[in-house]
Amino acid sequence: MKRFVVAGPPCSGKSTYVAERAQPGDVVYDYDTVHQVLSGLAAHQHDQRIRPYVLAARDAVLNALANAPDQAAWVITSSPKSAELRRLQGMLDADVILLSVNREEAQKRAEDDNRPPEWNGYIDNWFDSTDIDAEEWLRGGKSTMNKQMKIVSGPITFKADGEPGEFKAIFSTFNVIDLDRDVTLPGAFRDGQNVRVSYWGHRWDDLPVGRGTIQSDEKEAWINGQFFMDTEGGRETHQTVKNLGELQEWSYGFDVLESESGRFEDQDVQFLRKLDVIEVSPVMLGAGIGTRTEAIKSLRKALEAEISPEMVQEWHDMMVSLGAKCVEDDDSDDQGEGGDQDQARKGESRAPDPSTLAERFALELTCLQIEQMEVP
Repeated sequence: MKRFVVAGPPCSGKSTYVAERAQPGDVVYDYDTVHQVLSGLAAHQHDQRIRPYVLAARDAVLNALANAPDQAAWVITSSPKSAELRRLQGMLDADVILLSVNREEAQKRAEDDNRPPEWNGYIDNWFDSTDIDAEEWLRGGKSTMNKQMKIVSGPITFKADGEPGEFKAIFSTFNVIDLDRDVTLPGAFRDGQNVRVSYWGHRWDDLPVGRGTIQSDEKEAWINGQFFMDTEGGRETHQTVKNLGELQEWSYGFDVLESESGRFEDQDVQFLRKLDVIEVSPVMLGAGIGTRTEAIKSLRKALEAEISPEMVQEWHDMMVSLGAKCVEDDDSDDQGEGGDQDQARKGESRAPDPSTLAERFALELTCLQIEQMEVP
């Protein structure tokens, strides 16, 4: 089970971040929520006389989690000290997620949320006393995520051309409200930026499994990537992504360079104007908006010479008998790119079209045939 320590200054969005990602059965510790329960005060109203009891409850939860390594958990902390983050990380065997916001933005959020005046003091104290170096956490530590993270998902299609391990993954759709209530704008990503592809689930203590280059148009941004097929991690990740198909989900870490609050489709949102993508990683669970893995150009090209016309016809007949339809190749970008936006905003995956199913089925049968041929 995964554990996360979600850290950052007051009003950086920690509670919202966890609320949108925690699953039923996860343990969530949030100082403000526990304080509200123990004191009976309104949210964000603090009484220092209650603080020892809130911390006692925190220590009890942490000790229980340390003795239950299979329990998924989220621990929210506003500690400004790196040593405390490392203590929690080690005690819980957790990933640390740092949410970054500057002092002015944090104070603006406190004002917009009608928080009591003392919250300006909490914010100033955090920025005046913190020794957390985001770049240090980015470079090292167990499965550490820096800044912010978004998780996206969608179906996989396969193509016959390209080198083994090449892929194209669409990881951001512009001008839609995502589950963080952010709207990413066209031009937010730097075309041509090179990024790492991290091991499954942002495992930063493992070597990268690939690399890629970011490209975008007026609708979306994608990564043209290459898994490292000469490494065990690259081959393993490539095979897993391929096998998961439409279930595959992606996550990317990024730093916000330029943003502003505003209204979009009658909702309060944050417009993301400029982002710096740090890395991209396949993950187990996510909830994204209008995104998908576009192509895995796997081993099929290398295997084409081994596939006879009779084998292809046999597989074709089998697929038709199972309900697949014969379709012409479609090189347009219209099918499935925008999709049903209402459905996309609900975080629902879209099923692959018949050509996707046929392509995947043919490739998997090829791999199965070869495996059977190799059995002595």
